[in-house]
Amino acid sequence: MIKMIPQRETLKPDSLIYQCVSRENIVKKTNTEVSKVFDEEVKMSKANNIIERIKELNPNVRIKTDFDRNLMFCSVNVDELTLPEWFYYNQKNWITNKHNTQSGIYGNVQVYPLEYYDPSFL
Repeated sequence: MIKMIPQRETLKPDSLIYQCVSRENIVKKTNTEVSKVFDEEVKMSKANNIIERIKELNPNVRIKTDFDRNLMFCSVNVDELTLPEWFYYNQKNWITNKHNTQSGIYGNVQVYPLEYYDPSFL
C-alpha cells in the first residue's frame, strides 16, 4: 500500500512576493510597450499608410499616387517635404525608415515629381 504524503506549500517571505509581483508587472509593461512599437512599425511598413501620413504632415502639397499606392508623385521637391518620424529620403528616390526601426520591419515609398504622373499609364 502506497501512502500519500500531502504536499506542503513553501511559504515565501513578503519581500520575495513583492519582488515577484513587481517583476511580473515590469514584464507585462515591457511586453505591452514592445507590442505597441511592433504594431506601429508594421502599420508604417505599408506604403499607403506612409503616404497618408505624409499627406497629413504636408497639407499644402499636391500628392498623387498610382493604383497600388506604391508610387508617390508630389508637387514639391522631396527635400521640402515634412516626413514622418524616423523616415528619411535616400538618393534612390525612396522615402524609407530602413535603418531606423527597432523590429527590423521597415517601409518605403518611391517618389517622383508630379509632372511624371500620368493616370492613363498607371
